[in-house]
Amino acid sequence: MNRIVGIFLCFCFVCRVGALNVTDYGITGDGSTLNTSLIQHVIDSVSEQGGGEIRFPAGRYLTGTLFLRDNITLNLEKGAVILGSTELADYPVIQTGYVSHVNRYTNRCLLYAENVCNISIRGEGVIDGQGGHESFKADTSDPLLSIILRPYVLRFVSCTNVRIQDIRMQNSAAWMQHYLDCKDLYISGIQVVNHVNYNNDGIDVDNCRNVQILDCNIDTDDDAICFKTTNASDTCANIIVANCIIGANCNAIKFGTETNGGFRNVSIANCVFYRSDYPTHYDRPHRALGGIAIETVDGALVDGITVSNISMYGVMTPLFIRLANRGRNFYDGGPAQPIGSLRNITVSNLTATAYGPICSSITAVPGAYVENILLDNIRIIHTGGGSEEDANNRNVPEMETDYPETLMFAGAPACGLFVRHVRGLVLRNMHMGTVEPDYRAVIYMEDVGKCSLSGCVFDNPCDQAARIVCRNVWNISLETNPADKKGIVMEGVLENVAVNGRRYVKRK
Repeated sequence: MNRIVGIFLCFCFVCRVGALNVTDYGITGDGSTLNTSLIQHVIDSVSEQGGGEIRFPAGRYLTGTLFLRDNITLNLEKGAVILGSTELADYPVIQTGYVSHVNRYTNRCLLYAENVCNISIRGEGVIDGQGGHESFKADTSDPLLSIILRPYVLRFVSCTNVRIQDIRMQNSAAWMQHYLDCKDLYISGIQVVNHVNYNNDGIDVDNCRNVQILDCNIDTDDDAICFKTTNASDTCANIIVANCIIGANCNAIKFGTETNGGFRNVSIANCVFYRSDYPTHYDRPHRALGGIAIETVDGALVDGITVSNISMYGVMTPLFIRLANRGRNFYDGGPAQPIGSLRNITVSNLTATAYGPICSSITAVPGAYVENILLDNIRIIHTGGGSEEDANNRNVPEMETDYPETLMFAGAPACGLFVRHVRGLVLRNMHMGTVEPDYRAVIYMEDVGKCSLSGCVFDNPCDQAARIVCRNVWNISLETNPADKKGIVMEGVLENVAVNGRRYVKRK
């Protein structure tokens, strides 16, 4: 009887001053009653009357897909849990009006909004997708791990003025939250724990403008914060990430891999990264692949990224910067994308204790260059252990069209930084080295021009290892400690190379 009265009141609801309590409208927080239709009626009615706040007091509110409307605030009070249904039938297929590569592998979610303004989710409560349920089990024989059948927790498309504050989000069947073509997005003080399935990202920001991600605590099996551009006509721009604590079994912060549009004017500051304590779902011996990964492989322009005041512990590869030419289109039948551009990146005040053998890297492909990179006040210590064979490897594959990730350069002849096809590189005040002896050079540079290095300290217990190997370089100036006898190895064709004021000229 109460549920019938609740439905009636929803239809004839007249908006009043103050917040609306969902339990006044027959919505049950017992964890087993499916409330989808009642909650949706309340959302629709409040929006039609100009908007307002919908309060969820302590309780467990089971629901399928909910569609948010204009001017709606969901306030999850302490003890309130919105539970995603474990029945796939409760998540209708949704076709977005915005063309995106992501449409190829998602069409279901728990909370959805498109072309909506002024929406907010806040409070001390929890949104739990229950994504580890058998209903959402990934098919490991499918290359995409049946992601099309696994609902996201939140997906907002082409929305303006979105605020997500203070809540806890957990247990998605795939990505936790995907913001696509949104403007004025503010995410603050939230906690994300996502370790129950494959593709368990924390926050995915895709072709969005004017974004703030502040004071968040994120722990994920896949990428924690991931920026994407899945439509070539738009960009991710004007973005701040600050004061976040991030644990991940993949990358802490990543640009890519979907990189059809552009990335401009991004600041990442005052964050701590660590390897998650949760085991990974993926079949790989290493966890916590990367700290900062900045990639463009599908034609995107990346320009103006600043990373500062970062501390990392337990990640494999602290810094991965990659320009390549996968060229994947973003809609069926669309043209392949041209090679993009990656330039004007500054990384400063970064400290990392790295785990595993794979060094940081800055790379492009033949005929293209990463441009204008500044690394300043960087301290990275790896475990070491590289062999003589690794140190002498001069045939690291280019892998122009491969999926970009740190593991691709496992054979690089460097234990600290591998640099290839880069033009405009400043390395300043860097301390790089290994705990265990490593035969590889600390820094290896190939096809690199317009580079300067100064104020750097290199620690490697291996007596046979070079500090720096330069191969086929031009317009290089290296200022090193003259007392460091292990020094620099020059190979291949050199043009206008100076080491501590001494010029080298060598031709094959």
